[in-house]
Amino acid sequence: MATTLSLPLLLTVPLAPLVGALVAGLFGRQVGRTGAHTVTIAGVALSFLLSAWVLWDVAHGARFNGAVYEWMRVGSLKMEIGFLVDGLTAMMMCVVTFVSLMVHIYTVGYMADDPGYQRFFSYISLFTFSMLMLVMSNNFLQLFFGWEAVGLVSYLLIGFWFTRPTAIFANMKAFIVNRVGDFGFILGIGLVLAYAGTLNYGEAFARAGDMAKLTFPGTEWMLITVTCVCLFIGAMGKSAQFPLHVWLPDSMEGPTPISALIHAATMVTAGIFMVARMSPLFELSDAALSFVMVIGAITALFMGFLGIIQNDIKRVVAYSTLSQLGYMTVALGASA
Repeated sequence: MATTLSLPLLLTVPLAPLVGALVAGLFGRQVGRTGAHTVTIAGVALSFLLSAWVLWDVAHGARFNGAVYEWMRVGSLKMEIGFLVDGLTAMMMCVVTFVSLMVHIYTVGYMADDPGYQRFFSYISLFTFSMLMLVMSNNFLQLFFGWEAVGLVSYLLIGFWFTRPTAIFANMKAFIVNRVGDFGFILGIGLVLAYAGTLNYGEAFARAGDMAKLTFPGTEWMLITVTCVCLFIGAMGKSAQFPLHVWLPDSMEGPTPISALIHAATMVTAGIFMVARMSPLFELSDAALSFVMVIGAITALFMGFLGIIQNDIKRVVAYSTLSQLGYMTVALGASA
């Protein structure tokens, strides 16, 4: 058994859905409905099979952490695309591709009479690509690229039926609330870059101990606490934690497959994944962990209460999702 995973295999995982998305999106009229769903389902199915293979290899001790492509170099700072594949990543790859595959198959029947059939398949495949780039990244730049791409595609999907005023309102709300979270997220990444001098996870985590001894300039606050809280604000937006949870119930305006893809399995777990991935930073700050735990507890409790009094079944599901995400956040706050 090889100790490192093969790079071409890892590259195929995110690129297969991207190819499907481009074919369905750019050549939708030429390939027709059957062509659009065939190529996107085939791409995601290939991704899922390769992800399962990767998970099997990782379970037997294989790992991968390296750059794939160097975009540019500014002084000592390298901006690159790279993959970090360990147990956490391999598990998330399987979850994302499997749920996405099921949603693709379900969509064939659900959207059968919709005039935007090819466009819809293009979007959901593009979403899968963005999510895979996010979970497989080994540096903050690629993480942020995947983070923003997921936000953009979710905006397009929630407002898919753009003739409905409610859908337009819902996708604007989701986009704006996510921008609030992303502002905190990019500040957190900026602090890591300023004090660790690198965007690579491994190098940043290696210097986390030095960061933990510093205070934030002009204040009594610990630098590591400020950094972690800023990063977690990004997670609060993406994973719909109180008080940035307001976009998720409204986003049920999109077609049902989107509710399944975005709000049940993949996009809302991006913030949870990010906090888990950043655990070497969070573990150095008790204050940040307490903050994570309190926010998660508030979300778990009150969203459960709100779910009880809803009348619309999709909103009930949205609030129950929020409540479960709160439990996950509490677990992260408890260093689980």
